[in-house]
Amino acid sequence: RREIPKKKPKSDGLSANGDSSSPDLALDSPGTDHFVVITQLKEEVATLKKMLHQKDQQILDKEKKITELKAEFQYQESQMRLKINQVEKVHKEALDQLQTKNRDLLKQVATLSKGKKPDKCGATVTSP
Repeated sequence: RREIPKKKPKSDGLSANGDSSSPDLALDSPGTDHFVVITQLKEEVATLKKMLHQKDQQILDKEKKITELKAEFQYQESQMRLKINQVEKVHKEALDQLQTKNRDLLKQVATLSKGKKPDKCGATVTSP
């Protein structure tokens, strides 16, 4: 018959921090499985933290790019508005000038028309 060895009390094999004081006990204990799982989880957390940091950096880079593009858009929009205002001003000045010239020419036509009288056959005769 085999005899099952008696377990040592927990206080005998553990130090103050809960770790096994004997390396042989640590390899044979169920705590080793937990240690492996904890180590894997810590590595996974570290990997996820690294990925999170990279994603945060990507977001910051994209936000920076968006800000730059918005600033460029606002600058181009203001430049375009200035150009439109300038073109409108030049157009208005040219239109005013042409309207003034047209009025002057109409006055000349009216003045010249008063100076000529039509005869019976439709020809105009100038008065002396």
